[in-house]
Amino acid sequence: MNSKQQNTKTKSKNPELKKEMKRPPKWFYLILVLLPILFILLLEAFLRIINYGDSYKEFVTLTKDFPNELILNPDITTKYFNNLNNFPVPTPDAFTRIKEKNTYRIFILGGSSAQGWPYESAASFSSNLKRRLELIYPEKHIEVINCGISAINTYSIRDFLPGILEQKPDLILIYAGHNEYYGALGPGSSVSMGKSRFLINTYIALEDFRTTQLLRNIIQKIWSLFSTEDKSGKDNNETLMGRVIGESAIPLNSESYYLGISQFKGNMDDILKLCRKKNVPVIIGNLTCNLKDLEPFVSVKTENLPTADSIYDNAKVELRNSNINKARKLFSYARDLDALRFRAPSEINKIIMELAKKYNYPLLNIDSVFESYSPDRIVGYNLTVDHLHPNIEGYKLMGKAYFQEMEKLNLLPEGKRINIPTTKQDSILNAQFPFTRLDSTVSRIKIATLTGAYPFKPKDTPNYKLDTLKFDNYIDSLAVKYVHRQIGWQNVHVEASDWYYNKKDYSSFIKELEPLIDLFPFDTAPYEYITRKLLDAKKFDLVLPFLYKYYEMKPNFIAARWIGTINLNIQNLKEALKYLRIASEYKEAGPVLFYNLAGAYYYNKEYKNALTSVDKSIQLSPSYSAAKEFKTQLLNFLKSNGIKY
Repeated sequence: MNSKQQNTKTKSKNPELKKEMKRPPKWFYLILVLLPILFILLLEAFLRIINYGDSYKEFVTLTKDFPNELILNPDITTKYFNNLNNFPVPTPDAFTRIKEKNTYRIFILGGSSAQGWPYESAASFSSNLKRRLELIYPEKHIEVINCGISAINTYSIRDFLPGILEQKPDLILIYAGHNEYYGALGPGSSVSMGKSRFLINTYIALEDFRTTQLLRNIIQKIWSLFSTEDKSGKDNNETLMGRVIGESAIPLNSESYYLGISQFKGNMDDILKLCRKKNVPVIIGNLTCNLKDLEPFVSVKTENLPTADSIYDNAKVELRNSNINKARKLFSYARDLDALRFRAPSEINKIIMELAKKYNYPLLNIDSVFESYSPDRIVGYNLTVDHLHPNIEGYKLMGKAYFQEMEKLNLLPEGKRINIPTTKQDSILNAQFPFTRLDSTVSRIKIATLTGAYPFKPKDTPNYKLDTLKFDNYIDSLAVKYVHRQIGWQNVHVEASDWYYNKKDYSSFIKELEPLIDLFPFDTAPYEYITRKLLDAKKFDLVLPFLYKYYEMKPNFIAARWIGTINLNIQNLKEALKYLRIASEYKEAGPVLFYNLAGAYYYNKEYKNALTSVDKSIQLSPSYSAAKEFKTQLLNFLKSNGIKY
């Protein structure tokens, strides 16, 4: 018997062995695959039930007092900066949860220059644009939501763009690209996840799951046990700009340089493709920066390339010799050679132009606008505060440039427009610019903090720029407290306004509360506060506009009563009668209100109603001598003129 026959015979005599060797059914393997998936799903559900981790929903309710107002999630930046303290936060620009027919809604995308650093929200280009639109379209509800955030780049924008598109924007404005290298997850950033754009975008998407956050936190905890890094919180004393630097030197044409270029091109392509798919209008601005007045941060010698310092020095020589065009090209080349890439290289603007053309989106040449307002058409500190952030005039220029581009492309709101010449618009907006001494001091501190530290100065050197700042009064001390996060933005403006009020500087008192109105135009609290304080001070000429707005937002007895009373005193009689009649319908209406209403009726020659009102006043207060005297005079007038009543 051969071995084959023997083996066959053995199998036939051992049915148990035959059963043992039989392959498991297919459902067995399916269970093996499904079990870990089921475990992950159950773990995810459990973590959500116990509220573990962070929700990275793009938009959240402003506060419980304003359930119908949404803002960009203030915690969304922890998704991109989970290894840093003191995360950058977005501006709390609120918009209505349900978009109304009369609303025109714009979203701003970008980094710190889009957000408006170093100024508070009132000075950003988005706020300048909003005020201009509100001036020209007073009957339209204008919403300009600034989603610019310091130290983010196109990875972050690409991630939260779908949530923005869900909010039915009428227009998206983009000013992005300077943070591509050191912004979160960029090739030179201290917040890094490798070099693959696909893997980084996948990681960002997975961060929405609590299971991923749990795994990340476990890894970070284990890493911290073996890490030799300083855990004293020293990074809190560094600027955000200094903390995000991972790879400080990225020479032109290096691997990291091209990674940044590829990253920007790929992410921006995805961003514009999605906007085009949703048929949302977009205006893309190219980038500008300080070329003339800022020496290169890091100058390195590489093969076949000159140093950034040498080119910058040559540019200054050409400028002194009035070779303007050559100087401009050399300044630009020096920027490209600068190995510390906080200013986007010129290649980024080329990509912006290519992608705008590819998706048929308009390109707004912000750089050219800034050049046209700069000596020798070379941008320097005339329009910037540091290496790239615009100053107040620069942000005004940006807001105006985006507006004019919208006008040219017929992307302005529909409906009734007030035709005001551009120069007149500028004059009105400058006069009403809600920027105060407090805001100015805050921005000075921020600029000194940034430019007095690394990378503007060597590491571990004292910030002498902060030491040179002079603080002259209580407002300046409040600014210091705010910058050090000892007081919130709203509270610091209220404290400053109270200081001016106690000094009887009522114009400054109002001015200090205007930024709150500018940021939260739907909130009645600032109007209520202003009207109460000015009425207490008997500043009736100043309070009237705020009373009107307060009543428009929230009809109430106090506002109606005072609008009517003040108008009666200034002989605006029809307006006085209108609001005093409204006030008389409230249960709070007392003898004084009906006495004033009687006067308003009298001056409007409604004598019978005047008599009825003064009787009501006396009925409510029988000892009210002024009302009784007026009734006597009124009766005598009616009798002497033969008027029946």
